[in-house]
This record gives sequence, C-alpha cells and structure tokens, in this order.
Amino acid sequence: MELFRACGRVVALTGFGGVDLLYMRRAVLIIALPLFVLTGLAQSQNCLRVMPVDEVTRAAILIARVKVHKVEKARYRGEFSQMAVLYPVDVIEGDFTLQEIHVLARSSVRCAEDNYQKQDDMLVFLEPQDSLFHTVNYQYGQFLIVGEIVKGWRDKANKPVDKPYEEVRREIQMCIAAARNPKPEGPQQPQKPVKPPEQPAP
Repeated sequence: MELFRACGRVVALTGFGGVDLLYMRRAVLIIALPLFVLTGLAQSQNCLRVMPVDEVTRAAILIARVKVHKVEKARYRGEFSQMAVLYPVDVIEGDFTLQEIHVLARSSVRCAEDNYQKQDDMLVFLEPQDSLFHTVNYQYGQFLIVGEIVKGWRDKANKPVDKPYEEVRREIQMCIAAARNPKPEGPQQPQKPVKPPEQPAP
C-alpha cells in the first residue's frame, strides 16, 4: 500500500496544515548531506596511521626545510602522479650536498594526500623511492611553514599544533640523537668497585 502519492500532501503532526512532499524531501537532504560529508571526512582522516615525531624521524633518510621550486606530472611512476623539485634551505639530517631534491607525490594509496605546491616553504621527511624520494607517512610527513611557524606539527600526544621552526628543529635533533644513542633497556646494574692490586710486602 502506497502511503503517499508523489503529488500528495502530508498532514503535519502539529495539525497546522499540509506540507508538500517535495519540501520534505529537500529538508531530509539538507539534514542528511552534512552527515555524509562529516562521515567521509572522518574516514579519510582515520584511514592512515599518523606516525609520532620520533617514528617519522627514524624512518626518514632526509629531513630538511625546503622551497618548492617546480611541480609537474609524474610519468610512468607507478602509484605516484606528481613530481616535485625542491630546493633545500636547511638540511637537518641527510645529504647536505644536494642542490635539488626530486620527490614523488600524489600517491594513489587510499587516503594519501601528499601534495606539493610551487613556492611553498615546507619541512619534509623523505625516504628513497626508485632512485628519487617520497614523503614518509604521506601528508603526515610534510609540514607547511608560514612566517617561521610550522603548521600542523605534532605534540607529545600526537595532536596537531603550530610551533616555531627553531623549536621544531631542536626537537628533531633530539629525536635523531636519541635514535643514534638508544638507552639500554631494563634497570642498569651498579658497577662493582675495582679492587686495587695488592702491593708486595717490603
């Protein structure tokens, strides 16, 4: 049994007259559309695991502040569709002799949004990819720098936070030092005192 005809009118529960079915459909769409959008955004944000700072630092072979010089379409590069040419401004870790850094981006990996735009000032964490580089942890391994502020840096709780570049640089250097000199696991045993050699009797 068809409850409502397409051109019919639905009597409102409040009893204040009829409401066109067309208006009801529009109202439902207006309410439902933001819910679908928010659900999609939540899924895209939760799709990739966000590495903490110490992990992304250990995974990178090159960490640098860069200027994006050029971007172009990547040809025959598998999952990547963008090639970015970066000029190093401040190399924190890696090959200090590089004059240009070629990075593959715009990965086809689900939820990946690694992307470079010309003239952007950025802090990047890179690892090798087919004799070139790609961004560690995709979009979560690149940080826009605006007015000496690193946008979307991560705090100790792995939440996004804006932070001055020099503070971020020091934090990265501390992570590098900790990775090179790991603390021994477990409680340290106290060293036994060394007994001095006995002197021969006169």
